Amino acid sequence: MKTRVEFLEDFFDRLRKAGFRVEPLPDGDLAAEVYMGNPLLCVITRDGEIIYETYNADNARTLEQAGEETRRALDCHVQPPFADMERMEPINLTSGSYYKVFESAAVVLLCRRTTLFGYEFVTCQKTAPKHNSRRFYREQYFYDPAAAQGSFMERSGLCLQSPLQFSTGELRLLVSCCARCVMLDNELDATVENRINTLMAKIESYLPTEQELSPRHCFQREIE
Repeated sequence: MKTRVEFLEDFFDRLRKAGFRVEPLPDGDLAAEVYMGNPLLCVITRDGEIIYETYNADNARTLEQAGEETRRALDCHVQPPFADMERMEPINLTSGSYYKVFESAAVVLLCRRTTLFGYEFVTCQKTAPKHNSRRFYREQYFYDPAAAQGSFMERSGLCLQSPLQFSTGELRLLVSCCARCVMLDNELDATVENRINTLMAKIESYLPTEQELSPRHCFQREIE
């Protein structure tokens, strides 16, 4: 699963096939109203909760089954990702209550279990002390624990983003394009031409001159 929107679209399709009428709500905290006939059965919130207006055990069971099928289809994380989560510090965000799993000087990783999505993970930055009433901001939501931990490591500065990489063939093509520009553009002034020549020399310094090697400079850190 990648996003809440992706989950809700699949879930609503399954509800319609089961005979429910789903009325999406474009704004606000509610994602849709669900009807079985005329009475309003329940509302679905955007953060993955079901609030029943008219409870019926059979209809509720059908909704739960549709949610389970969507979780399986989208490979949602349904097993507890961390031990003893209930003992961790609770943190309240505008989207609900979470447990604080990891913390660095500037970033936290939070986790909670939702009714629909399975386990949801959030990385967010801390506000400066006495900066304002909010403790955290710039939330990023995940539904895969590995992706969430990677975001936490990256945002904490514990690992670096992979630099933009070019293949040898791409670098040679860039040099060729620069050379053609210098040869064919008669309106280039000396300053621009010198800058292009310097750029070509810099690119060529990265090209192998002897046997080509392809070392891997990718290191994975695991959070324990």
